[in-house]
Order: sequence, then C-alpha cells, then structure tokens
Amino acid sequence: MKKIILSAIFVMAIIFGANAQDYKWFIGGKASFWTGKDGGTKKTIFSVAPEIGYRFSDNFALATNFEYRHLTEKNNGNTAKLKEIVVGPYLRYTFLKSGIVNVFVDGCATFGLSGLKGFETGLRPGIAIDLTKRLSVVANLGFVGYNNGKGVGRSSFGKGFGIDLSGYQSSIGFYLSM
Repeated sequence: MKKIILSAIFVMAIIFGANAQDYKWFIGGKASFWTGKDGGTKKTIFSVAPEIGYRFSDNFALATNFEYRHLTEKNNGNTAKLKEIVVGPYLRYTFLKSGIVNVFVDGCATFGLSGLKGFETGLRPGIAIDLTKRLSVVANLGFVGYNNGKGVGRSSFGKGFGIDLSGYQSSIGFYLSM
C-alpha cells in the first residue's frame, strides 16, 4: 500500500509540475457518528479515519484515509454488529478560496478491507476553514456517485448510482500542515 501511495504522489508531482518548495504534507483525520431508525430497526454507526495527504498546489492534493467503522443494528431485542476497515484515497480540487475559507470537491474511492468487501466511487464536496497557517477544520457534506452494493457506504440500498446528503455522509475533522 505504501508503494502505491508514494508512486501516486510521484506521478501527480510530474503531472502538475510543482516546485518541490511548494509541496505540503498534511495529516489529520475525521470522526463521524450517526444514529437513527429505519422502520423498526435502530442503526448506529461510528467511524474514525486518520488521513495523510500531499498538496501539489493551492488547488490540488492527493490523500488517503484509513477508516474504522462500527455499525450496530437493533431490532426486536436482537442486536447485530459489524466492524469494518476501509481505505479511501482521494484527489482534492479546491475551486474557491475566500480568506480563510476553502471550498473543494474530492474525487474519491472507498474500498472495504475487512467485514463486507464492497466499494464506492464518486464526488464528495466539502469546506475547509483555516484556523491558523498550519491548522484547518474540514467538513465533507454528502456524496454523489456509485456503490457496488457489497457492504461499503450506501450498500444497504443495493448496487447503484445516487446522491446522498444524509448525516451519514457528513463528517468533520482537523488537518495539520507539515
């Protein structure tokens, strides 16, 4: 996995022709929580996703997260639990900068590594607010894309394309630039 990430970073550096002095690494992560009812079933999902990324310019970054998800479903006294590990590489394009506010869209893919081994791919819009030169708070707000129906993301709806603006697809995190 490390070789794939480093190779992708090298290729992107060549594509964008960025000066080595302009490169910026960032680390951070996100956590999300959602609970609700679907008919008579109460569902709760919690996830933690550390991230690492590389900024090629003011507008482009390549990154990946490694996410742990825990899902609990309760129905008529029965409880089912699913633990899942997913990897989610993405290419971020920041298309609007206004002071400390940055609006972006991530071209992303998510692959299940344990639990159910599905995948999804699509676009995830978001906003970043620079608290300092090195610290930002980042929020993703929804998802537009494809899911293969095998256990990642919206797979409970089956295989297909769609738009999901639910709280399940919203997350918030912090990034530290290095």
